Amino acid sequence: MSRPHLAESWESVWPASRWQRYLRAQLASGFSRPFIASLDGADRGYVEIYRAAKDSIAERYEYDPYDLGLHVAVADLDHMQQGHVSYLLPHLLGGMFNLDPRCRRVMFDPDYRNKIARRFCEAGGCVFLGEHDMSNRRMALYALPRTPDDVPRLRDVSELRRDPLSE
Repeated sequence: MSRPHLAESWESVWPASRWQRYLRAQLASGFSRPFIASLDGADRGYVEIYRAAKDSIAERYEYDPYDLGLHVAVADLDHMQQGHVSYLLPHLLGGMFNLDPRCRRVMFDPDYRNKIARRFCEAGGCVFLGEHDMSNRRMALYALPRTPDDVPRLRDVSELRRDPLSE
């Protein structure tokens, strides 16, 4: 995760001890699950599947409680350019939809500067829901809907910021 392309987009160049705490917390919660993606017996990537409705991105779109989110990190840029990630991820996404028939969409929220992730989302049929300033970063929000009717609408961010006590 300390490689330059991951450090920029994940903003988590942490020591191993912090990663261990982070992964333990994931495994102890019902929010997300970490996975290692392997090919031919070699670890090639890190994958997180999470409940998008419980994440901060849910403030930006009309979420369904069964929406899933996906974060992917591949350290070896050459490996990505060989097309292995483009081959693997459609199978992973299909599996996610098959395992949870209530899931209407898979959400992606890469850093807005992450051209590789954005190209993958766009080539994979995701719907672009805009760039959004979050408390800690600017993201590009994408949805991969199960059906065309599952494309979410954006939420009115001004409603989120309105102070009900001032009315």
